[in-house]
Amino acid sequence: MHKTIQHTGTVERIEPAVVYVRIVQPPACSGCHAGLSCPVSEGNGKTVAVEDTTGRFAVNEEVLLHGRQGMGMQAILFTCVFPMILVVVALAVAFGLTGNELTGGSIGLSVLLPYYGLMYILRNKLNRKFVFTVSKIHYS
Repeated sequence: MHKTIQHTGTVERIEPAVVYVRIVQPPACSGCHAGLSCPVSEGNGKTVAVEDTTGRFAVNEEVLLHGRQGMGMQAILFTCVFPMILVVVALAVAFGLTGNELTGGSIGLSVLLPYYGLMYILRNKLNRKFVFTVSKIHYS
């Protein structure tokens, strides 16, 4: 079974089949071991769109947002690590072939355009990979 990360959030708005949950970074996030890969720890808060067709939620309701722990590391790979590797390899190859730093740097950075273009084209597939769920909080 996959480990999950849970965050408390507030339903910000509701659209057909989508619930928008606003998550504010709690003070405990600073000591969390998943803090580097968790999108909530980046700032004061995030709004996450969650597919939901149940109609069980109301605006301003406090809810729990669930996500797989590995999603954060995968997101870092796709947004930071892979592009950096592409830039370094393209820079090294271009500089090796041309001997010109400006040309090498330009080619190195230009590989990011097709990479992020591909990410944009594959956004629907990636959205299916990075799935959050939302549930009601049951107080006892």
